[in-house]
Amino acid sequence: MVEIKSNKSTISKASIEVFDYLSVPANYQVLMPSKVRSFEATTDTAKLDIEGIGVVELAITERTSPTKIVMVPQNKVPFKFDIQWNIVFVDENTSEVEAIINADLNFMMKMMAEKLLADFLNVQVHKLSEYLKG
Repeated sequence: MVEIKSNKSTISKASIEVFDYLSVPANYQVLMPSKVRSFEATTDTAKLDIEGIGVVELAITERTSPTKIVMVPQNKVPFKFDIQWNIVFVDENTSEVEAIINADLNFMMKMMAEKLLADFLNVQVHKLSEYLKG
């Protein structure tokens, strides 16, 4: 299993506010990189059409308030993975956020996909930080 981590970002919001925001799949639409051609969401799922990859439907399978959210693909994808959002309490009005993809990648897939996946996470963490600034 390969662990791909985003940059950590400090957000001027309480960890419960960040958790509540990330608990709603529809909120992810504003976090998507430009390579996402379309986005649909339900209460627990988000469906993304990603340029060069295709359609990925992610479901939130774990919500551990206010520290962690885990998303897992619900459709057939080229490799097994999950996306984990970790939210760390800094103080009453500050949290630190990091996104991690745990992927079952062989050496060749790792060489091709690691940078793209890290960039995908970094864009989302950056946009989350900017959006929640208000």
